[in-house]
Amino acid sequence: MTDPFVLPKDLLHEVILRTIEINNLSNQIIRHAFDLDLKFEKEPPYRFLNANEINRFNSYFLDNLGASSRAELLLEIVADITSKKELKLCSDFKNKLIDFYKIRNIFAHNYYPKDLKGMTRLESSEPHWIELNKQHTELFGELKNFLIQLI
Repeated sequence: MTDPFVLPKDLLHEVILRTIEINNLSNQIIRHAFDLDLKFEKEPPYRFLNANEINRFNSYFLDNLGASSRAELLLEIVADITSKKELKLCSDFKNKLIDFYKIRNIFAHNYYPKDLKGMTRLESSEPHWIELNKQHTELFGELKNFLIQLI
């Protein structure tokens, strides 16, 4: 018999995959804004010309960027892009991105579920995993559609 309050592994897997996809999209947008798109040799074997710069940028900057800082940076990039082309904006983008990462952290760092207000199963009579996964899925759809416009 399984404990209904214990994290189901398939939900964790889904949350982690969605988070990786949002990270990859936002990293691509941020690197582009810093003129760090991948550059290749024009002749075979088509090696990367700027792999060291990109790796350094990732290691010292992107890998250490928190959800709030990432959202702030993306908002500035959005402001630059919207001055050049029309986008369908994501209302309350910053808070949605922060909530997206909060849910990811709840899944990744808690044996028992918490809700976004930090209540654990001890303070609540119902598990939150399914509800949190649903919220994460909805946020993912909105964020992904918005970020794809920026690429």
